[in-house]
Amino acid sequence: MKPVQMLDYIVILAYMLITLGVGVYFKNFNKGAADFFKGGNQIPWLVSGLSAFMTGFSAWTFTAASGIAYDHGIIIILLYLGNALTFLFGYWLFAARWRRARISSPMEYLSERFDQPTRQTFSWSTVFFDLFMVSVWLFALGKYVAVATQIPVNWVILGAGGIILAYCLVGGLWAVVVTDFLQGVILLPFTIILAFAAVYKIGGVTEFLSALPAEMLTVGHSEYSSWIFLVSWTMMVIFGYNTRAHAQRYYSVDTEKSAKKISLLNFVLFVLGAFIWFIPPMATRILYPEIGAMWPNASNPQEGAYAVISLTLLPHGLIGVMLAAIFSASMSNISSYYNLFSAIVTTDIVPRFYRKPLDDKQKMFIGQVTTLVVGLLVPALALFMAGSGHSAFNLMNSFNSIISIAYGPPALIGFLSRKTPHWSGLFYFVIALILGSVGWFYWGWNIPENVLYVTPLSIVIMFGSSYLTGFLKEKNIYVQRRALFFKKQDTPIDVKKEVGDSSHIEHLVFSFLARVTALIAVLSLLFILFNDDGEMLTIILYSSITLLLAIIFLVLSKRKSLLKPDVLHEGR
Repeated sequence: MKPVQMLDYIVILAYMLITLGVGVYFKNFNKGAADFFKGGNQIPWLVSGLSAFMTGFSAWTFTAASGIAYDHGIIIILLYLGNALTFLFGYWLFAARWRRARISSPMEYLSERFDQPTRQTFSWSTVFFDLFMVSVWLFALGKYVAVATQIPVNWVILGAGGIILAYCLVGGLWAVVVTDFLQGVILLPFTIILAFAAVYKIGGVTEFLSALPAEMLTVGHSEYSSWIFLVSWTMMVIFGYNTRAHAQRYYSVDTEKSAKKISLLNFVLFVLGAFIWFIPPMATRILYPEIGAMWPNASNPQEGAYAVISLTLLPHGLIGVMLAAIFSASMSNISSYYNLFSAIVTTDIVPRFYRKPLDDKQKMFIGQVTTLVVGLLVPALALFMAGSGHSAFNLMNSFNSIISIAYGPPALIGFLSRKTPHWSGLFYFVIALILGSVGWFYWGWNIPENVLYVTPLSIVIMFGSSYLTGFLKEKNIYVQRRALFFKKQDTPIDVKKEVGDSSHIEHLVFSFLARVTALIAVLSLLFILFNDDGEMLTIILYSSITLLLAIIFLVLSKRKSLLKPDVLHEGR
């Protein structure tokens, strides 16, 4: 296992500078609140789609989830295939509906579909719980980098938190999604190469499978490795991956068709990721069966499995890319929620304290102040978690399970059921939030109990309540508001009238991505100068894949019409 060298630290620093550069470059794309919170509905679907993919996982994947792969085997692959399945539900049921909601915050539609108290309760509770969940992601990032580099975890948390805050504060959603896209360009080639290198190191696929302990290729031998856990996990992420930050990606594009393309892209990428991400930590189990002996003082040493295999197989320079890739996974996830929090606070919470509607300048100011406050709170919470000694896996599951099961069913069923009364969403949410919190923190529930006990309740309340409207009469204002909402849902997006021509923006975005990606490809070739001849092929392969992506982006930019700059914000 190689130590991290100065070249790797230089690569990480270069990656951070590129990230900050993206925020500065896209600052000029934010002419108002619509741009800051939803990209003016002009974000290209491929960019928004890869951003949604990067938002769907974090360093948690390469720490806690890799620890599950090291300990329990293929169950983690099946769990992530469950993640992929959720995006088919998005394609069939939810992507187009989110786009037709015509909103700037995923909570905004709740007042139209249900009522204002529902919107306010959901907004405050989601921000509260998701703040803790995002802090877990930053904590997991700190743990991973600390294992690989021996840099104190607190330093990593503070450094990464500061950089995320900087580009979110300056660039808004445009900076978030484009940075996510570049992070995906860095991460995907690296993870594919490492997966193949791990199997090759063992001696091929047959040798890899035969060398694993038999129970790692089966389901049912542990708490996490069970069919009931798998089913519960999939049900939970259906709610999580079709609401909140992913909903923001759906409504930030131009049309319903573009929103559905995001779902299909994420389905394909998560199927790929389920294998390429977890083959390396399973290979670590073969090469280093006693990983605990390597870090005797670590509370969860198996969570360093991905770092160990990376430091074993990668040449210097690509080790830096590996660390940058893990940074990118968490930074994309965390930054998405920074922007989401600012959208919820600005659109859903603060206006309730003002008599007059907020103008665009006030919304931008509130959004940036919220981003600043969140950017200070999250690292503080992550530092507290780092000192607690708890597993990142268990912490993430607790917060994600509680809020996903409480918020997800009414948010999604509200799109599907036209007769569900206005009070049903809040009624279920309060019961689910109390039951989930008490169950998890007092009765010791885990994901299966929380999902299997609480989710059927959502079906009974949300669909059953529609049969009570004959006894519990609603005021006409709620009935009329709901009718207007579903009329909007039945009305296709008129791109010319509601969005304007975005081809010039797509040209600018893909041209920028092509240049930066090509720069990364060329600079990565310099790693050859610092490594042995035997590692040259790995470096050339990484550079070639990255350069191929740059060429694809260049082609995409040339396909877009070069319109006059004055259409940049037309129709917003």
